[in-house]
Amino acid sequence: MSLTVRVRHPKGGMCFGKVVRYEEALDRSPFYVVDIGEYQSLKVPAHIIEKDNKLAVHQEVKNILGKMYADLQGKCFGVETHIDQDGEVI
Repeated sequence: MSLTVRVRHPKGGMCFGKVVRYEEALDRSPFYVVDIGEYQSLKVPAHIIEKDNKLAVHQEVKNILGKMYADLQGKCFGVETHIDQDGEVI
């Protein structure tokens, strides 16, 4: 499951890309590596991705947390749960 985001293209304009990973280091601010389908991926600061793509990021986090919750419910309590298409636990 990858998050598709809208980012600024280095040659100008906007383009869509897929988030490959999130990196955080002590000496610089956190950033996302975004594949835009060209030779080199972009390193986009985290605050830019989160500001411009707030709804997409929120939905992706909601889906991940829903799946984690369902997995933990099944392991901790022995109850089988299911997740619908919106990431909601049934």
